Amino acid sequence: MAGFMQILFSLSVSGTFLAVILLLLKPFYKNRFSHQWQYYIWLVVIARLLFPFTINTGFNIMESIYGQVYSMFEQIKAANNTGMPEYSMEESGKPSQPKASNTDNVNTSPGNTSTENNTPEDLHLVKKLAKKLLLFTTQNIFYIWLVIAIALFTRKITAYQGFIRYLKAGLAETSSLELWEEMGTLIEKSNIKVNVNLYTNSLISSPLLTGFFHPCIIIPSEEIDKTDFKNIIRHELIHFRRKDMFYKWLVQLTACIHWFNPFVYWIVHETSRLCELSCDEMVIKNLDRQGKKEYGNTLLNMAGTGKTFKSSIASVTLNESKKLLKERLDEIMEFKKKTITTSFVPAALAIILCVTAATASTGNIKTVNNKTSDIGQAIKNGRVILENGEYHILCDGVTKKDMTNGGVTDGCIGIVLEQTDGGYTSIGPIEPDKDLDGLVEYVEDICKEDIKNKSMTKKEARLLTGFAIKLVEGKGKIKGIKDSSSIKKEYKKWQIKRKNGNYYYKDQRVRVLIDLKPDKSFMVFSYDKKGDIDLKITRNKDGKIKKVKYISKKEADKFLEN
Repeated sequence: MAGFMQILFSLSVSGTFLAVILLLLKPFYKNRFSHQWQYYIWLVVIARLLFPFTINTGFNIMESIYGQVYSMFEQIKAANNTGMPEYSMEESGKPSQPKASNTDNVNTSPGNTSTENNTPEDLHLVKKLAKKLLLFTTQNIFYIWLVIAIALFTRKITAYQGFIRYLKAGLAETSSLELWEEMGTLIEKSNIKVNVNLYTNSLISSPLLTGFFHPCIIIPSEEIDKTDFKNIIRHELIHFRRKDMFYKWLVQLTACIHWFNPFVYWIVHETSRLCELSCDEMVIKNLDRQGKKEYGNTLLNMAGTGKTFKSSIASVTLNESKKLLKERLDEIMEFKKKTITTSFVPAALAIILCVTAATASTGNIKTVNNKTSDIGQAIKNGRVILENGEYHILCDGVTKKDMTNGGVTDGCIGIVLEQTDGGYTSIGPIEPDKDLDGLVEYVEDICKEDIKNKSMTKKEARLLTGFAIKLVEGKGKIKGIKDSSSIKKEYKKWQIKRKNGNYYYKDQRVRVLIDLKPDKSFMVFSYDKKGDIDLKITRNKDGKIKKVKYISKKEADKFLEN
């Protein structure tokens, strides 16, 4: 889920980047390029928002943009994540204590008074609730996004169905043969092969086209001027021929998916506006001055029908708003045909924008792939070994014989980066059920510090970070790594077996099992409340089992308390 949200957010950032480019260039192309170009160029932005494609090049402007934004989000998440696991870390065999988390210092002494309306206790409570809310949001962000996206799209579908029902309530098939003949002639000239129906509806405010595959044009009344009728039909047939309804729904779907991005609502408005302007442009491009004037009069006549009901995204209308009408009339009177020379620049700019969209990597997708590619190869080559609950990552020149002895408490996970210079970095114990959230950020912080101190190379950092990413993605498990634990073999020699996650000693179920390393730290610690006996295992300096003995419940309970 986290990976999906990273991809979605990175697509949103990349799409916004392209939208901002178009916004900044608008003063340059607004009066120079055709409205049709301005209308269809937004498909490049829509494609960038919907499809995680990219062409890898040496130049990647989006990686730095996305990286900054996403890391800021993760820092907020980490700062408020009260469930941040307390990992231990060793470097070159030297233990380093994890940093203590920051807490709010609140003076609650009897002598402390406040002139503010809120007491320090109240402020502390508000901060605590705000942190919990932010933590809940970051942990459940996928489900929050999904619920809102589905709700928005469902609302649009419902609005569409309501609009269709509204149309059907006042729909009547046109009985005028003259109108049918005129429309048939215009359909033939438009080279449209499907049947287009003609209806009237006294409830609608403007002529419109509806129907994705079975189109029908609906006009407010049969009592309509012949010139106006021709202009209406030409306009709506262009909408159908260009599949503008599909375009509109694609934009609406994009808005539902990226509902959190304010730029998508501007894109919705801009594409809707350009849809009508570009359609007008196609209608009038072969008309003389008188024809343009008549088309403008048609727009004015249809705007003055007196109806108030607004159309939905289920249709494309002749007039969507009076605010847009003035701009359309101005554009009609100022229209000039574009020459071959003036068409070259828009084509070149379109190509540049397409290339920018294809090479503007979706940020973290490329970053994560880079971080996990090295560890993926290491796993494939058998250079990651699972032993005694710890994953040992063998860097260049390190063999299994060079691995550090260790292990983690039963049920936990450890990560050991066996470094080329003989040192190692150890992270753990990690409880898969609750400690994976925040692991990647924690490991990245360690790597940054170690690279700065020159105690870790960038390649070693990629291995460690990539492994943390894979561990989180696999929810604590990684395919392709065999468990070569020596503990199981040792236990078998000492008649200790494990079944269904529980330990048995000489066929007796173990309640508390304590396996201590020579330094008195735990190799394995297991608790089973249904067990009957308590067991303690001690090891010699070489790490091999020296003794297995029963211990009293009182002694075992001391370990449990600690």
